Amino acid sequence: MYHSDETAISGYLYKKTRDGRWQKRWFETNGAYLTYYKSKKMEKLLAALSLPQVGDIKIVTPDQDPEQLDGLFSIELNTRIYTLRAKSNEEALQWVNTLNKLRQDGLSSTNTPQTPLRVTTNAINSNDSSSVRTSDVAHSEWIKSGKSCFGCC
Repeated sequence: MYHSDETAISGYLYKKTRDGRWQKRWFETNGAYLTYYKSKKMEKLLAALSLPQVGDIKIVTPDQDPEQLDGLFSIELNTRIYTLRAKSNEEALQWVNTLNKLRQDGLSSTNTPQTPLRVTTNAINSNDSSSVRTSDVAHSEWIKSGKSCFGCC
């Protein structure tokens, strides 16, 4: 399933792990945050990413990928680049355009904190010690609080 408008987007994407495997996850935007869950049931927030605090969000062309897959895009976070895969190039472009718009809108906002708050309790992937983990606080309350948290993939 995939839903998009100019300021919100949600749907299943595959995220590439450090060891090259693809994990299917439910992603959605919530204001200036990109959140993801294990499934659409959204029972537990795995991570949230403050879009105004990321680097480039861009399409990865097949010639830039060893597997030469379609529908790839990347999000730069600190020194790591996260690769995500949509069902098609068109869907990937919609994700990139929406995420970049939300990122820009957040950068334009005077309420955007300059320093991210890191919340680190639950492990997402015990093999990925560089990922920042979010707490068990209900995601809607956490996001409404205005706190920033890096965490992705």
